[in-house]
Amino acid sequence: MEIFGIGPFELALVALIAFIVLGPERIPGVMRQLGRLVRQVRNWTQEITREYSQDIQEVTGPLNEVREELRGVQRDLTKVARDAMSTPPTDPTPTIRPPAPSPTRPAPPPETGG
Repeated sequence: MEIFGIGPFELALVALIAFIVLGPERIPGVMRQLGRLVRQVRNWTQEITREYSQDIQEVTGPLNEVREELRGVQRDLTKVARDAMSTPPTDPTPTIRPPAPSPTRPAPPPETGG
């Protein structure tokens, strides 16, 4: 098992060097400080992760809404296309109307000014 890319042998070597350099009196205080530092770094990373998640949600929220609207439009268009393809074509001749009859009275002659 490795911690931060450090294997058990390297970790034991670092602990031995720390014991020699710091001495048994100062090791508990240094370990407390190291624990506080690790806790603070974890809090910072959690806060940064939370902020980025909120920012990403602010950006992706409207995009997801637009995506859902487009999916609805796609479903509607698909339904219309399927309905149009499933109904048989109608004969266009009944919709053609004969030309309107010509007027029975002739138009009055234009008035000349004078």
